[in-house]
Amino acid sequence: MVMPSGETVVDVVDSLLGGFITPERAAEIETKFPIVADSIVGWIRDSAAAQNWSRVERLANLAARIRPLGLGDVLRELLDADIAELNNEDVVDILGEIREAGAADSIFRVVERSAESDAPAYWLCQKAILSLSDLETDEANGYLLTLTRPSWPGPIRWHAAVALQIEDDLGFEEDRMLG
Repeated sequence: MVMPSGETVVDVVDSLLGGFITPERAAEIETKFPIVADSIVGWIRDSAAAQNWSRVERLANLAARIRPLGLGDVLRELLDADIAELNNEDVVDILGEIREAGAADSIFRVVERSAESDAPAYWLCQKAILSLSDLETDEANGYLLTLTRPSWPGPIRWHAAVALQIEDDLGFEEDRMLG
């Protein structure tokens, strides 16, 4: 859809997406542009096809507030594609925030492929662990339990155990795990 100014709706909406998107701001955008709810997943796909990763991220952050059908699917596809230029932390975060139950496998694969490069702080892994715990599914909890095994780095094991609230049961000591 083209606006009277000659810009497309996605261009106008994208220009409004600088900074943090509050629920109120998302509602204002959706009220002003009702097409957003039905179009945003397609816009994310189109932006990804054009490799416009900053637009993908801005639209995904807006979509997280709107929660359109298909959002989880498109974000899982992007996460599985392992795109270096994409802010995977935000994608992982959004999947947990929207409680996309089908994303557990994709989120776990992020931990598998990034554990070594994410050291020593493990920021992406920590976000993935939090998102897995947000999913509250047996599959996600199974992945969290897997992350508590001795084959994983201490900080990952610790954060997974804390997410499951079993750190004491497993005998983890915070200073030893994080230090």
